[in-house]
Amino acid sequence: MNAVKQNYGDGKLVCYKTLPIWNVKTLPKSFKECHNTKEGVWAKLKILSGSLVMEFLNDKKEIEKETEYSVVHQPEMIKPRQYHKIASCSEDMTCQLSFYTVSSND
Repeated sequence: MNAVKQNYGDGKLVCYKTLPIWNVKTLPKSFKECHNTKEGVWAKLKILSGSLVMEFLNDKKEIEKETEYSVVHQPEMIKPRQYHKIASCSEDMTCQLSFYTVSSND
């Protein structure tokens, strides 16, 4: 497991699962719909090529922020229970998603 260099309370975020690499055709449909992670779970989407636009929504599922990400402008860590969705992506987009949780173990 790889610890992220950012502390959260008394622990560090530790990657516990990394999903396969996706492209515009293999990206799960559910990622284009409003969703969130569970309590205690952070998500990190890494753009490997191309670009995508993510929308971050509030609890009423209203768009609060829309940002385009690319290889040089990577998405920030998605906080637990933060609603979000991929609004669009370029034809050459590839990405990979990893999930993190807090671990107090060093």
